[in-house]
Amino acid sequence: MTYTEQFLDFDPFLTMPDPSNPWISDDITFWELEASKEPGQQRVKRWGFSLDEALMDPVGRDQFLKFVESEFSSENLRFWLAVQDLKRRPLQAVSARVQEIWQEFLAPGAPSAINLDSHSYERTSQNMKDPGRYSFEDAQEHIYKLMKSDSYARFLRSSTYQDLLLAKKKVAPYNT
Repeated sequence: MTYTEQFLDFDPFLTMPDPSNPWISDDITFWELEASKEPGQQRVKRWGFSLDEALMDPVGRDQFLKFVESEFSSENLRFWLAVQDLKRRPLQAVSARVQEIWQEFLAPGAPSAINLDSHSYERTSQNMKDPGRYSFEDAQEHIYKLMKSDSYARFLRSSTYQDLLLAKKKVAPYNT
């Protein structure tokens, strides 16, 4: 029931969308708001539902990255994004990208070293013997949990997120 209540404002069948649906009206405000780098209040509210919601939205991901950079802890998010990118790479580029990620984040003396538990590090080290798209799966899962419990919780309490959440929606006037 809480899931239904949480997403009630986002269901166009139960709540009239604001702005109106551009597929059934002549109002293009929705497209303009979605293309804008200035997120609307409703869009920002979704980022608070879960870390996944924030990371799926390009503007939410950028805001979260700016926040962790301001705390000098962006290496976890940059690692997570690099591994996501690795999974979408062409097969011939995977091996080289795996090595780049290892050197950047996990190798001894790495410039952007991430904090992994020994189990995740050992499994990832074993996976490096035969590098592939999913070589960093354990490490990525561990880092995601760290971000979710630590950085994301601080982001939601930050003045950056709260200011975006409380900002008035910018709605362009309807031109007839």
